[in-house]
Amino acid sequence: MNIEKMTIGCIGLGNMGSAICTGLAKSAKTKNIIGYDIDSSTATKLSQTIPLQTAHSIPELSDKSDIIIIAVKPNIVETVAREITQKQKNMLIISIAAGITLAKLSQWFGDSYRIIRCMPNTPALIGEGMSVLSTVSATEDDLHIAQAIFNALGKVLILPESLMDAVTAVSGSGPAYVFTFIQAMADAGVKSGLSRQDALLLSAQTVYGAAAMVMQGDEPITLRGKVTSPGGTTIDAIHVLEKNGFSGIIIDAVEAAYNKSKKLGGK
Repeated sequence: MNIEKMTIGCIGLGNMGSAICTGLAKSAKTKNIIGYDIDSSTATKLSQTIPLQTAHSIPELSDKSDIIIIAVKPNIVETVAREITQKQKNMLIISIAAGITLAKLSQWFGDSYRIIRCMPNTPALIGEGMSVLSTVSATEDDLHIAQAIFNALGKVLILPESLMDAVTAVSGSGPAYVFTFIQAMADAGVKSGLSRQDALLLSAQTVYGAAAMVMQGDEPITLRGKVTSPGGTTIDAIHVLEKNGFSGIIIDAVEAAYNKSKKLGGK
């Protein structure tokens, strides 16, 4: 299937829905994008920044779309599904609603729809997101289409749905852990005499650069060893972090998010 010739509909134009539409428009993968939001002014505002058609209802969007992305709050996905299925079509549905399983989606949509579940994260807003796809009913072509869509927003993995709670805990919630770390580093910089602006730049760019080095393929522990000179400042700082359980706290935090994700999913 050629994504450039397909019309992609997005229901819900909040942060993530808008990011998906904007990423697609900027990547030039398709210009056939149609959006719907219960707040019509949101759709109108977005259509002024990217080539976005606007629909006045979910059935209208469904009728005009080859693919539908559901980017609404989890508690209204079932209602959205009922409105979509007013127009019976054999089409691809991609849901980014957290905690809504493929089983629930299949129950609400029925057998005439192929369904992919996706967990993106907020850096998708700047094209640096991490998205994970899972499916039991979609075809290989469907997965290629979904990959093309979310590649416009960053990196993409395809994993079994059984791992989606772990994905939620690591990458879904993960930006908040990193923001907390950057804030703490900046606060320490201010305490040491730096201005807030300089401390934030130093902290954020350091995290960004360190992450880029990991993305080149080296293990984090190997890279840490290259920074940690014998008898230097870094080893003293690492000693304090590990003595106070830094790694254990991170693992505990991710595990807490994992357990909460399972609970929200009714597991």
